[in-house]
Amino acid sequence: VPVPLPLAYQPAPVVGIDVYKSPPTCNLPPVEAPDRIVSSLPKIYNDTLKTQSIDEVVVTALGIKKSYKSVAASSTVMIASADKSSIRPPVTVSSLSGSVAGLEVTTGTKRSGEILIRGAKSIDGRSMSPLYVVDGVIIGRKSEFFNTLDPKKIKEVKVIKDAEATALYGSKATNGVVVITTKGLSRAEIENLKKISSDSIKEPSKEDEEPEKILPKAGQLTAGEVNDFSKWEYWKDIAVPILDQYKNTWKFFPDNRVSVQLVNRDKRPVVGEKVKLLDDKKNVIWEAVSDNLGNVELWISPMTDESTDSGKYYLSDGSGQVISSNLRTFKNGQNLIIVDKQCLQKRVLDLAFVVDATGSMGDEISYLQSELLDVLKKIERQLKNTTVRYGSVFYRDEGDDYVTRKFDFSDKAEDLIGFIKKQSAGGGGDTPEAVVEALKVSVDELKWSNENSTKIMFLILDAPPHHSEQNIKELYSKIKAAAKKGITIIPLAASDTDKQTEYLMRTFALLTNGTYTFLTDDSGIGNSHIKPTIDSYEVEKLNDLLLRLILQRAVLPECSEGISNDNINKKMQTEIDSQTDSKTVIFPNPTKGLLQIKTRKEIDELFLYD
Repeated sequence: VPVPLPLAYQPAPVVGIDVYKSPPTCNLPPVEAPDRIVSSLPKIYNDTLKTQSIDEVVVTALGIKKSYKSVAASSTVMIASADKSSIRPPVTVSSLSGSVAGLEVTTGTKRSGEILIRGAKSIDGRSMSPLYVVDGVIIGRKSEFFNTLDPKKIKEVKVIKDAEATALYGSKATNGVVVITTKGLSRAEIENLKKISSDSIKEPSKEDEEPEKILPKAGQLTAGEVNDFSKWEYWKDIAVPILDQYKNTWKFFPDNRVSVQLVNRDKRPVVGEKVKLLDDKKNVIWEAVSDNLGNVELWISPMTDESTDSGKYYLSDGSGQVISSNLRTFKNGQNLIIVDKQCLQKRVLDLAFVVDATGSMGDEISYLQSELLDVLKKIERQLKNTTVRYGSVFYRDEGDDYVTRKFDFSDKAEDLIGFIKKQSAGGGGDTPEAVVEALKVSVDELKWSNENSTKIMFLILDAPPHHSEQNIKELYSKIKAAAKKGITIIPLAASDTDKQTEYLMRTFALLTNGTYTFLTDDSGIGNSHIKPTIDSYEVEKLNDLLLRLILQRAVLPECSEGISNDNINKKMQTEIDSQTDSKTVIFPNPTKGLLQIKTRKEIDELFLYD
């Protein structure tokens, strides 16, 4: 004979069902619990019971009153209450086990004391830990903080599951929520909770990361490059008018350019030199760092809502000492400036990959990961005498499982490889993504080298930032900060990238002395890829393209050979003398036919570059 048991739920009355007929559809109104527990059931009902339909039965001690008001189909369950009419021991982690169906506390493992809510499913092997909320503050998924709370100060603990949990707390609550209400916490305890909450948001634990997965073979994705420096007139005369509407939307418009080539007295490039562009009142209007060939790109009012009436521009070094008082804008040529600096023979390489990991990237993200890992391995072989440091930021959007997830710089490529393998695409859905937040983390929080170093950031995405006046200001601030630190941004546009994103990314590249890259349809992988606004481009394997761009910027010219004409700015003409009235005229440009050059100077050598 079955023994009546006190149950931790309110049972509904028995309903008889004829198993030989289709059960009728009925909606039963809520009813009060019966005065007695039914100890046996009619045979016709027992025949319909399925073992797997019963999640769990928990036997609890008698005399503990449990009451709650559910806001959604019994998904909220009270674990403990501070009801003064009942006497209960203080709430601890261990005391929670067995208090409610579906909740357990692990023991005897390296994760002993972890709270789990049974019924929560592991997605791609990720942690099944619930989300913790204390007095309305989201703490994260680690239960260790529970041990820092005084059990006597815990007023109430309840579990929220299923649809109600995700409705209240979003996708972070997929595995349920443990809601803790306290009483009488000290200021120090409150501050500690805030700190735990802040750390949880900034640094997702490894438990929250996806497990490593098998990636496709590298060398499959195809890509192209648009270097707007090498096609400057095309950018100004053709690309910008076509993309003009996006200039008005985002206000980025790098047009008024000052290009500088720094060499020492031995005609060797001055690498990693910090310089400042000053107006006639000696106000700093742009800052940048010379690259491995001594090139520096500076900008005058690169935003449409900026303007200057300065009639003269100066160039100073990082300390503020003026090194040129007769700068000219690029339409009048490049500035070749001699400074008293030694040739640099060795330089650190900081390499960061900033990746959009929202759901729209799902068609290509595993292929991109494979290509990045292949590039990392090749860099190790190609730059054996260079210290290479690796960092990464994966980002999604507000309301997703995370907004940004970072891997700070390390000289261990295998650590970054492990980090990248654990990431996957998810979330997003509204087209604009958290690009601003990603740039904040990657520019400000990643620990870029303070040494003289090559700094390259690949920004891999398929959607623009959220558009607002505040975000435009933030974007401009971060791009200026990147240029000041010498961080070269190389965007890589994935499938479904639209024209406004292309325009914005090309401006990012120009303002940081970078180049714009994009995936193409030639690989047959992923969704469609738009063709950039350019007259022509070459298709390459993506891994080859990325490696080429890195080596172009990381390899230093030999000091023993000095700087050759081949290394003196490939993008424009140069003069080593102070400015003169002489003028060189080249026409027609661009052209597919004869090119005519008129100059008052005698030409000893002539170099043509695309």
